[in-house]
Amino acid sequence: MSAPLIAVTADRSVQQTAFGPRDATLQVLNYAEAIVSAGGRPALLPATEAIPDDALEGFDALVLTGGGDLSPEMYGESPDDKVYGVSPIRDRFEVALVAEAQERRLPILAICRGLQIVNVIRGGTLIQHIDGHWQERPSDETDHEVVISPNSMLAEIVGSTRIGVNSYHHQTVGKLGRGLAIVAKADKVIEAFEDPFNNLLAVQWHPEHLFRTSEIHHALFDHIVRQARTHQERKAAHV
Repeated sequence: MSAPLIAVTADRSVQQTAFGPRDATLQVLNYAEAIVSAGGRPALLPATEAIPDDALEGFDALVLTGGGDLSPEMYGESPDDKVYGVSPIRDRFEVALVAEAQERRLPILAICRGLQIVNVIRGGTLIQHIDGHWQERPSDETDHEVVISPNSMLAEIVGSTRIGVNSYHHQTVGKLGRGLAIVAKADKVIEAFEDPFNNLLAVQWHPEHLFRTSEIHHALFDHIVRQARTHQERKAAHV
């Protein structure tokens, strides 16, 4: 059996091309490298204006990646002056992806912006700006510690209730969405939540920048690939 196929979301941004400024798909390779390192096959899904039917057909898991801010209109607010990088097209595309992934019972790993969109989809809100959570040191170094709930899926995956994480977010969860359980915090800031009944884990930090040097953060990608393989095997058993 081939390695499980994992969908990876990507940002939309205007890039200079030979044809002038054009919307483009942009994604750092760390996500893909981490998935390959864990034994999966990553495939980038560009956020298109028209959302294809069955966008996740053939995939075994979904990774929701980082990027610019969500449109605050998604949670009933007007943007403040620190909101940046909003892409309504990406917002709509990823809302549709999450809905399809859950219909297909695909495992989901949501990272940074990914955590935030899952929370908003579930009826939660975001705090549009917080200070002190954008580190100046390199992204492959940790910035602060998070405390993990001892009986959580996350604690089982990383094998600890205290881990160091990096930090590149200026927004955070406000009201928690439906069906989500907080499983990690740094002081009052929510750093991870999960919904084990829907095979969903979301973290606010960026493990894709730490997987090469940290077994703890590599374990998050090991987990999503294992879950993807299980999904793949179940599909094969029902063919």
